[in-house]
This record gives sequence, structure tokens and C-alpha cells, in this order.
Amino acid sequence: MNSLNTQNKVILPGKLSIECFEQVLINLKDDPGTLFSCLLVNRCWCRLSVPLLWSHPFEYHGFGELAANIVQVYISCLPVDELQILIDEGLDLPKCQPPLFDYPKYLQSFESAHFTGAIMSWLSTRVNTKTLASVLEDRDMDISTNTYIVQTILGNLLFCRSKGIKDLDIVHFDEDDDSLIMDITTFDDANRTLSKLEKLQFDYSGWSEQGDKSSEIISSLFDFMTQSSHNIQHIYINITNISEQDLELPQIADSISNLIKSQNNLRDLVMLEFWSPLAAATIFDALPSQSRSLTYLRLHDLSQDQYLSLLQILPTLTNLETLQFINFRPDNDEPLRFRESPGTILHLKNLHYQEEKSHVDVSSFIAPIIRMANLNLRTLSLASVTPELVELIRQYCPNLTHLSLSLTTTEIPVSVSNLLSSSVFLRHFSIYIYSSEFPFLTTEELLKFARSFPKSLLYFGFYLAINSDILHFFLKECPASFQVLSIYRQETIEENLLKVIINYAKEKKSLRKLLLDSDVDYSYEGSVISSIMQEARSIIPIIDGTIEHNRPYSGSDMDSVDSWDNDIALSS
Repeated sequence: MNSLNTQNKVILPGKLSIECFEQVLINLKDDPGTLFSCLLVNRCWCRLSVPLLWSHPFEYHGFGELAANIVQVYISCLPVDELQILIDEGLDLPKCQPPLFDYPKYLQSFESAHFTGAIMSWLSTRVNTKTLASVLEDRDMDISTNTYIVQTILGNLLFCRSKGIKDLDIVHFDEDDDSLIMDITTFDDANRTLSKLEKLQFDYSGWSEQGDKSSEIISSLFDFMTQSSHNIQHIYINITNISEQDLELPQIADSISNLIKSQNNLRDLVMLEFWSPLAAATIFDALPSQSRSLTYLRLHDLSQDQYLSLLQILPTLTNLETLQFINFRPDNDEPLRFRESPGTILHLKNLHYQEEKSHVDVSSFIAPIIRMANLNLRTLSLASVTPELVELIRQYCPNLTHLSLSLTTTEIPVSVSNLLSSSVFLRHFSIYIYSSEFPFLTTEELLKFARSFPKSLLYFGFYLAINSDILHFFLKECPASFQVLSIYRQETIEENLLKVIINYAKEKKSLRKLLLDSDVDYSYEGSVISSIMQEARSIIPIIDGTIEHNRPYSGSDMDSVDSWDNDIALSS
């Protein structure tokens, strides 16, 4: 396909303007293989594809030959004097032609770990043989020194020429050198480059031998961004394995708090660990400054005291739509007690709780939020749910459209049937019981459960110990016409159960998608159910892997979480 030039404006055949075609390619920005193919079509396609390919080159290539090639391209963009510095350090630089594009100016995403890994991969191919021999004999050269030098030179190049970094991902582990974190703030023109920052991910695990130095580095980084970056929309911070004796922790909490306060439009905040009640309170106090913009908040491993502190702040976050918790940590055996003020309302639409560690009394933590959110809640996914909590949901959440419950009981309690029968807007329902026992004691209970499903329900997912007879009875008595069935329990999937689903699809003619455990290939040659699976594929339009059962229905842009509504969209 050749481009034409009409009155100084590039027009593509088929009357597709260059602007429209550019938007098409933007949708391929996360598909480097396809974009690379576009480079070879013609000059126009190449000119449009290069900025996209080089906007986040380290996202997919952090180590290995491809990563080393990326570094080599950037090396070719260096001025002569800086190339000479590398040569003087004993690096064997190949002769190369000046690049066709100014690749550094396209950089929008910077991943520190991949950046360092790519440099190390490049260095492994660039050390002069004689120099390497000298290293082995005299030990007068430290490979980390070369890594630091190249980091500094390339960091200055990228930050100076980039039109603006929008996505910054800093990863540091206890065996890493602290220098890269320090250098980011001192790269040439870093203040201007980070002024356009929209997404910050900071993942730090463990102190180095100089713990106080690490505290200063982290605080300095956040302080620098407080001054230079005011348009961050997504913040993810994970700082773990911190020494309780480190006296600089309040300084880090203050720096994070100031960073939050300095933003103009913070939308998403994820904090994976708070090191002390004081640190949590300091950071929570900054949240009201973003009350008009913050829509998503995810917190991990809150203690009871920290959670109580958060409850005092939540009513001020008037635009918060999604609240997600991962694990609660009870301070003692006493249940959490909190009495919300009369008339206090939360505007939450989505509430999620996942549990990855020890079980706690989830009801005492979640109940205050459910009562305060009341009619506003639309999606709810909870782990460790008791029958009493189910009843509370029925009383306070009549407008739910998406519901996922992981129960603590071995049987489905009557309260679940009562909840379903009162949920007239429910479209998506998933239920999990990890017991190996049948979830119904009597046929009457199964019948009540089946008939309680509202006609509005389109998606049903389950992790239950059932067989084909139970599923057949349930589907026959259930008034809902499912568009999606999702089976999470691998061991229940067998030939007769699939036959039940096939017959349901033939009779109801509503089933558009069947989701099965994604870790199993049910169609591989020699499988007992491979033939019945082939029949299922001829009747059900889409058969795919299940969504992770603990993934919420809606999430932050930080997580790239797709809406579960995609799974109840009819295929064309």
C-alpha cells in the first residue's frame, strides 16, 4: 500500500486519512510483533509505527538479545564524546551508522528493572576481550561500575531527549544496588521529563546493608516527584521487609503523603503494606485532598487500627467508586467494633475483598461499609462469607448487578437463596464452596436455590462439588436463561456434565459462552472427553478459560483489569 501526497497532506488509499490510520496503529501499541511488521510496508507506515514501538521498548524486553539490541540502538544515538567515555571504560563498541530516527524522544514508559537488565545483557556482549582478561587476572575492574556508567549516560540521554515520561516503574530488591533510584532524580532534565508523569509504580523489597541510605533515597525520590510531577493519575506503592528500628519511616510516610496531596487528578491508589499505624494514618490524612478525583483505592493487609482509621476518612471521598481490600490482620481476638454516624453515606459502587492468608471475621470489617454504601453498591465480591453476612447483603444491597461469594460453609445456606430471590437487577453471580461435600442437604434446598435465580441473571459461575445429575436438575428448574456458564472446579468436569450443558444450550438457545478451568486442555488427542468437547464447540459459540475466580469485576487502570461484562456480551 503506497501513500499519496495531496496538498501537503498524506492520504491513504481507500480515503482513510493519516490521522485515522494513526489511531488504528495506536490500538496495536501493545502488540510489538505486528507493529514491527508494519515498519516494512512503506515509509508512511514506518514513520507511524516507530514512535509506538519505541514509546515503551523495555516493557517486553528486559533481558536477552532483544534487550541488548535496544540498548545498542540507544548507544548509536549518543554524541561522540559520550561514546568515547564507554570506549575508555574498555567497552568494544561496534561501528554503526547514525540512526534514521531520534529514538529517545519517543520514550514514554521507563521500567528501571528492565532498563538495568537490558544494559547488563548489552554489556555481556560488549566487554573487550583484552579488558575481560585483565579483569580476570587483576580484578581491577568492577562490572557494576560499567553498569552504573552506562545507566547514567543512557539515562541522561533518554530523560533529556524524551518528550515526556508518562509511565515510571521502579523495582528494587534487597540484592540490588540503590544507585538507580538515586540517579533517576539526577538524570538530565528529569524535572521536565517527569512533569508529564501519569502512572507511578514503586516496588521496593528489603533494605540494603545501609538501611538509612535507602530511607533517604526513597524519601528523596517521592519529594522530587512532589515538586515536579503534579499530573499523576495512578500510584502503586509496595514497600516491604522494612526494619522496625529504622527511624526514617515517618519521613517516607510524610513523603508519600505530600506526593498524594500535590497531585491535580489522582484517580487510582494502591498501597500494599503499611509499616505502622502512624504511617497509615499519615497517608490516609492525605486522601481527602483527592476527594474529587480518587475513584479507585486498593489496600493490602490492613490491621484493625489502620482499618478503623480508614473508616473515618472514607465518607470524605465523595467520588470513590471502587474499594478493594486484600487481607485483614486482626490485632487481637476481639471482633472489630465500629459505629457509623447516622446519615453517613458512601458513594461506592464496587466493593471487593480477597483473602490470601489466615481467615478473619470478615463480617465485622465489611459490615460497616455495606451499611454506609447501602443502595449505591452495584458490584460486590467477598471471601470468607458467613450466612449472617449474606443476610446483611440482602438487607442493604438491593441494587446489585454483579455478585461473587466465597462461602465459609460446606452447604449453600438458605440466606443465599433469599438474597438471590430479592436481587431483581442481578446479571452476574458466582459462588464458591471449597468443601468436597455436596452443597445441598436435600432436594428441596436445591430446588429452592435453583428457583431463586432472578430472570435478569445472564452469567453463572460456580466452584461446587456437584455432578451431572445435580447440574441437570438445577438448569431445568432455574428460570434464568444463562448466556455464560463458568465452571471453576476442574474435577467436576466430565463427559456427562458436558452433555448436560450441551443439551441446555440446544434447548435454551441462550448460552453463548462456556468457561472451563484454563489450566486443562479438554480437547487434546486421546482425552476421554475430547469428542464431546468437539460437539460442544459446534453448538456453543465460545469455549474459553475461566477468569481468575478472585478477580474483581472492575478495577484500576493500574491492573489492566477488563470488565467482566465482556463475558456476557453476545458474540456477533
